[in-house]
Amino acid sequence: MTGKGFFTVDEPPRPIFRFLLSAFLVFCAYLGTGIFLGVVFRVFGLLPDIYVSLFLVDLVLLAVLVALYKLFCSVLDGKPLAFVGLAFHGRWKAELGMGFALGAIMILAVGLLEGILGVASFSWMLSAAASPRHILIWAVFSLVLFCVAGTAEELSFRGYPFQRLVDSIGPAGAVAVFSAMFGLVHLGNSSHTWLSTLNTVLVGVTFSVAYLRTRALWLPIGLHVSWNVFQGYALGFPVSGILLPAALTRPEIHGAFWLSGGAYGPEGSLLSTGVIILGTVYLLLSKRIYVSKEMRELVLAPVPQPPNSRQPPAPPDASGHGLKGFQGP
Repeated sequence: MTGKGFFTVDEPPRPIFRFLLSAFLVFCAYLGTGIFLGVVFRVFGLLPDIYVSLFLVDLVLLAVLVALYKLFCSVLDGKPLAFVGLAFHGRWKAELGMGFALGAIMILAVGLLEGILGVASFSWMLSAAASPRHILIWAVFSLVLFCVAGTAEELSFRGYPFQRLVDSIGPAGAVAVFSAMFGLVHLGNSSHTWLSTLNTVLVGVTFSVAYLRTRALWLPIGLHVSWNVFQGYALGFPVSGILLPAALTRPEIHGAFWLSGGAYGPEGSLLSTGVIILGTVYLLLSKRIYVSKEMRELVLAPVPQPPNSRQPPAPPDASGHGLKGFQGP
């Protein structure tokens, strides 16, 4: 096919086709993971609690997504898995650490504001009859759980399908679509409110900007994991409606849900709205955040044109759809 089709002569499938195909297969991966684990649990008579179930679902999903993305990158793009944003380039540790630090600062700021305003009062859970061993076990498990869950969600919502939609319709449209989807998916969580859904959409924008400013997934993964770990374990809040049975502290909530977030957690708070917006502005403006040389060459390099192509090659700094503002200095 030529011209108006999904394919052109001597070129890989168009980005919109790669988006549609990958989005459909990721959706199938979600369905297949749930069905597979449901069958396993029934066959072996297993009744894991919600925390173990979440961990197993996210672990299997993560493995499936990595395998799918490796296939997509190889077959559809002729690229290694690193193309999707998982490259161990020279700045990957710095980006992961920066994300972890920023996520902690953001959610701790929300907790501090709730404390100052009298919305939440914190007490050490150790003094409330929880043993040190119990606290330590949940420290390790919560870190592993949120690492796996956060990485799986970032691969799902900022991974290959999102990136190909950016190539197809530009960053603004892709961010809007996937952030809205991120919010809608969380409607299945208990105790959600209109404000929690709005904040989930907004933080989806934050994570998307973190990817676009680096063209790697380390910064958004660090942000996502840290936000959840400090929210659920350090501060003892519910994470998207899910409360860990043990944490360092346990807050007592007072006041209106729009300030505290209620049973959903601070992600349903107006205080989180402000903090998320400020965090996003920082990600957009910070000169410390930029696309590394390795990721620029891997992701943003112009696609070589076939010999018979009438279209001139793109200039070295081009990335399409006006993405210059997301490329760093």
